[in-house]
Amino acid sequence: MQFREGDNWPPGPTRRELRAIEAEWPLIERELAVTDAESVIAANGREVSELDWARLRRAEAELNRISRDLFNLAGPLGGAA
Repeated sequence: MQFREGDNWPPGPTRRELRAIEAEWPLIERELAVTDAESVIAANGREVSELDWARLRRAEAELNRISRDLFNLAGPLGGAA
């Protein structure tokens, strides 16, 4: 297949793919929050405060909640029948 100047290449995501990304965005945000909290703990070594640990526990709990909600929405096979 050849593409000419002006062709939309590479093609962008479809509307369906964009909706899937939007649906997953809360999960992505929570994963970033967990990574951020883990980074703070790793960087602080022995100087980790109880607040740092609480932040990690809260981020993990939110990640678990969102993961569960998305799983329940999609079903065990990701919505496949």
